[in-house]
Amino acid sequence: MKQVSFSVFALSLSVASNAAVVGLAYDLKTGELIYTETHAYDAPYHTVEYHDPKGALFATKLLDYRDSSHAPAFEQINQLRGEVIRTKVDGSTLTLSYQASSDTKVDNATFPITNNLIVDAGFDQYVKANWQQLSEGKPLEIDYLVPSRASVVPFSVGAVDCLARTPAQARCFAITPEAWWLRMIVDPIIIAYDDTPRLLRFTGRGNIANQDGAYQSVDIFYQYEEN
Repeated sequence: MKQVSFSVFALSLSVASNAAVVGLAYDLKTGELIYTETHAYDAPYHTVEYHDPKGALFATKLLDYRDSSHAPAFEQINQLRGEVIRTKVDGSTLTLSYQASSDTKVDNATFPITNNLIVDAGFDQYVKANWQQLSEGKPLEIDYLVPSRASVVPFSVGAVDCLARTPAQARCFAITPEAWWLRMIVDPIIIAYDDTPRLLRFTGRGNIANQDGAYQSVDIFYQYEEN
């Protein structure tokens, strides 16, 4: 996988209120477990905790879907570097606040909320809302918020063959940058869903920076435990 110094895409799943969900994130090169994600959903809120392989909590996220399902307000705090991401929804406007580390300045930006604007786990909501079109092989175009760049980046989403070790009945989609220059340095992200639909696997650039500030390429497998 090609390396870049910023997070191009950040995706986590929306979770049914009757399910406990854990994502196991492995290094795409070495296969080593990097971290686990623990998801909880109490509508309209969605919380995520990130733990290292020894079980230590190092990052948290809180999403709020009250104003938008695909462009939610959220706060993500990564204690490894002091990275803080916040978005706030005010009517038809989304405000972003991004701080790369505890010793850097805060960058702010605003964006209009359109039907194609996707923020963090809002992508999972977007996939479910457009499931019929995607499952029929019809591609979609989205504008994804990239907090570390304080910008919106166009992506295309379309059906592809699934990777090895993906459940046989899964449906898989590739998330690919529209810009040619970005395609040269960033490999597509591959996501797999079952027919429910719920997210089974995420393969590509993750949304949690390590201690060096690098966003790693990960292979995340999601486990669902019904309560």
